[in-house]
Amino acid sequence: MRIRLACFILLLFSSCFGFAQLEVTRFVFQGFAFVCSPTDIAPNSTIDAGSVQVGGAVGVEFCLTNSGPSAITVTAMTATGADFTVNPDQTLPLVVQPHAVSSPGAVFVFAPIAPGTRTSQISFVDDASGSPQTFTLSGTGFTDFGLNSSVPDNTQSVLAGHTASYLMGISGATSPPGPAAFNGLVSFSCSNLPQGASCAFSPASVQLQSGNESMAVGLDVSTTAPPLASLHDPGFKLWYSLAAVFALVLGASHRRFKKIGLSVFFMILVFAISCGGGSGKVPSGPTPAGAFLFTVKATSNTATHSKTMVLVVK
Repeated sequence: MRIRLACFILLLFSSCFGFAQLEVTRFVFQGFAFVCSPTDIAPNSTIDAGSVQVGGAVGVEFCLTNSGPSAITVTAMTATGADFTVNPDQTLPLVVQPHAVSSPGAVFVFAPIAPGTRTSQISFVDDASGSPQTFTLSGTGFTDFGLNSSVPDNTQSVLAGHTASYLMGISGATSPPGPAAFNGLVSFSCSNLPQGASCAFSPASVQLQSGNESMAVGLDVSTTAPPLASLHDPGFKLWYSLAAVFALVLGASHRRFKKIGLSVFFMILVFAISCGGGSGKVPSGPTPAGAFLFTVKATSNTATHSKTMVLVVK
């Protein structure tokens, strides 16, 4: 009985007052300013740190939110591997007050020491429930050119039938830190789009060279809305048949309408057959609702770099 009473009190307390828990989001550039992303990062998820030239470095910033009733003290932040480190200017311990946001509250530095995919496990240690919170940072080191996304969480949402717009960035290696600046024509493509979707880049290709190492590239992903009822739908074909039968019966039962009825019958029959035919090509169909991962590729000669993007169709 006492155990049940204690559990009831604990449940009532947590429902009414809640427990403090640290929430982590990205600190991203949106519109004309840096803001905290509205989407919390799920524990143990992978975070895109972008593409950075080997020998260069970039900061990966996070917002720390406390939606609970009591202050949270972050006592430690860690990063594994040689490519990621905690910003040496990071202030610890860091106190996040109740119902407050620290932006940016945490900064990690991505400085790839070799080309290719580089990963790290980062952790936040605090005095709230759910500690430590651990995530995976994944970035790409390059010596030729790199592909980045300027869209928060690489994600855009759109209603079926509308177009989702992304902003990509392409950067060529510079000297220093590399031995020579990248010089080449880079073209773009996308793959793994959902049904009824297509993509277009603006511009379709860019020339990177010394003095013109970085450029912005627009990406539009068009989707297809569900069609209105058409003459090819089974329901309409049923009405064709009923109308034809009615015309035949009318012509047979009324002598003076016989010619008219037979004519209407054959006209409807021919119309139905002609509408039901075709080349046999399967239409792409409307874009279904859901979240879809697709790939953007940047190619120059034999070098290819890709970025996974997310399209949410409602």
